[in-house]
Amino acid sequence: MIIKTSTPTMESADAYNAEISANATRFAASLFLGRGKFANAEADTREAIDAAAAQLSADNPNATAKPIIVAFDATGNQTVISGKPHKAPKAPKAPTAAKAAKADKPAGKRAEILANAEAGTLPAKPDFSAATHARFRKKLDEIIALVEAGDIKALMAYPINPISSSPKAMDRYRNLAVTALEAQRKAAKAAR
Repeated sequence: MIIKTSTPTMESADAYNAEISANATRFAASLFLGRGKFANAEADTREAIDAAAAQLSADNPNATAKPIIVAFDATGNQTVISGKPHKAPKAPKAPTAAKAAKADKPAGKRAEILANAEAGTLPAKPDFSAATHARFRKKLDEIIALVEAGDIKALMAYPINPISSSPKAMDRYRNLAVTALEAQRKAAKAAR
């Protein structure tokens, strides 16, 4: 079970951007006019921002660039969607024999860790022994205490701003721990 938090899936850049685009609640367009000047527009739908971006270009014929369109999800995560067509995703093709052989390849380490968490196995604690992690050790210890206490609600509410490697590692650990704890609770309920 994947938990929806403020951080979209980090499996790949494409998956991250696709998740933000699919869950976008607002859009912004910005057209560079030159020397620090921009023409801007906002909209609530992709169709409306595409129309607004076209209008920005029409209103500013001397602009040499195309408008940059950005999608924002409800928690403020953003991705640039300029130049990407607004179409429904295509249904995947049936796997061929060559692709079926590829599926036999063992899953990557991250996929294995996620599968273990979904099975109820708590993830390993991040190694913050390096000096670069020093200022985050106290926060990690607080998160570990919440995991050991099994306090899912407090873990979900714990504020983490994943903008550098240490907070990203804490966020990944917290999300995997929540997944594992929820799987453990589900298994305990099923055993009753």
